[in-house]
Amino acid sequence: MIAIDLPRPIEQKFLSIVREGYDGNLQEAIIAFLQLHEKYAWKEQLRADVASVRTEIEVGGGVQAKDIENAIRAYRANSGR
Repeated sequence: MIAIDLPRPIEQKFLSIVREGYDGNLQEAIIAFLQLHEKYAWKEQLRADVASVRTEIEVGGGVQAKDIENAIRAYRANSGR
């Protein structure tokens, strides 16, 4: 069995969702939560990664047009285009 110590308002909201959305079936609610996490959690990680890369680029002075052109040329050379 899993025990979770939640603040009272969050616990009440959670139990209300379980009652109203899952007919009181806690196991069904947890399974649905895990399925949603599996389906969408990678997007949150991607957002965090993109934000990190943007910060590094900004700290490094940004991206210049010639950098983009060079990257495109290198990509095309490596992909056979």
